[in-house]
Amino acid sequence: MKKEIKTPNLIKILMLVAFVSMILIIFLQQLKVPFMLEDLYYAKNLVTGGELRSFDDIVQSLGCVYYWKGGSLIGTFLLQLILMAGGYVADVLNILVMIICAFLLFAQRNASHQRIFFTVYAFLLLIALNADWNNSYFRQFGAVNFFYPSIFMLIVLKICSSAVDNPSEYQKLGVVRSLILSAVGFIAGAWSPSYGIICASALGSVIFVRSRKEEKHYSAGFVVSLFFSIFGVFMYMVSPGNYVKGSVMLTKFINADVYPSVVLALLVLAIFMKMGGKLKPSQFMMCGVMLISVFISFVNVVILPFSPNGSLLCTMILGIATFCSLFYSLNRIVVRYRIYAYVLCAITLLYDVFVILESQLGVE
Repeated sequence: MKKEIKTPNLIKILMLVAFVSMILIIFLQQLKVPFMLEDLYYAKNLVTGGELRSFDDIVQSLGCVYYWKGGSLIGTFLLQLILMAGGYVADVLNILVMIICAFLLFAQRNASHQRIFFTVYAFLLLIALNADWNNSYFRQFGAVNFFYPSIFMLIVLKICSSAVDNPSEYQKLGVVRSLILSAVGFIAGAWSPSYGIICASALGSVIFVRSRKEEKHYSAGFVVSLFFSIFGVFMYMVSPGNYVKGSVMLTKFINADVYPSVVLALLVLAIFMKMGGKLKPSQFMMCGVMLISVFISFVNVVILPFSPNGSLLCTMILGIATFCSLFYSLNRIVVRYRIYAYVLCAITLLYDVFVILESQLGVE
């Protein structure tokens, strides 16, 4: 590959202005969106029907969710805490989660000077490529259950990407990293099965790659983390409330659209390979888990009666992560493609402003 050219300072300034402007626009629109639909239902003690007033009300509700409503106990617990805290807290948390998610979507460790561009780009794409972003980000029930757990999945993917691309630095995972990876993998699986399955797939691929190398690598930490990711999914699936009529799992809230992020990622992959690019191990992994998520979404939408919400949003996020990684590598092969990145980012910004205005202010 050719020597990398750093992002000009002018572009960085423009990106930061766009970033701050979009955060402000989204936050102001969130302030106008009240709690609605399922938010209003979960804003009550699910056993007594009274208003949430204490921690004890939330504990009682968790029992109701486990036996009769289904869904994630972690998600329900956090959702009711947020609903009890009020709309302003919910709006701030939603913005923070979007920023953290955007930061984690670009996992290149050796590209600190590109971090600003791809973080802003990923943030804009989260809205532009989401078929039902209003229900995923602004409605608190959708945000907590189907968007928040993506952070834990992305942490797992980030560590796994570093482990396969830089095996010498991860010869042993270490106790601290093992604990972190096990905890986030379990939380992802117990929060939303689709995210847990992707974590398990990524961890399994790391174990497989390390087992094929001649150098001696210790994979005990990854094996333990894999177990906890699978165990988290198991804990979610055995909840009897998931299989009761009207449960979260059997209800479809979000439209089952095919996310364009996957098409965009595959398009960049084709161009990258055509230009003679060589995929890194982490990029093989990202493409693999993205396609696994596509398969899970297809099964949920077409075959099983389960709600596709989590799997669809998971697929979109994986598509953006794969796209960012491949687009970064493509820019390094052909420097002139960098201008396309800036143009696409500008178009995405304008599109985001339009869809927000259209949905929140009634612009036709």
